[in-house]
Amino acid sequence: MKPTLYKPSETTLLTQGLNSMSRACEAQETLIGVIKAELAASKLRCEELIARNVQLEERHVLNQN
Repeated sequence: MKPTLYKPSETTLLTQGLNSMSRACEAQETLIGVIKAELAASKLRCEELIARNVQLEERHVLNQN
């Protein structure tokens, strides 16, 4: 292997590492936000389905009598 002409300083390496970790954390926060939104939508859909199920059960009981 050829030796590199440029050797980054320790400070540069640490700064680059911290910047990479910061970007990774920001990406995780974005993902958490997306998952929360999807979870809220799923919860709403479940509540709608539960309400519809109650209506259908009541109708079933009325039709049986």
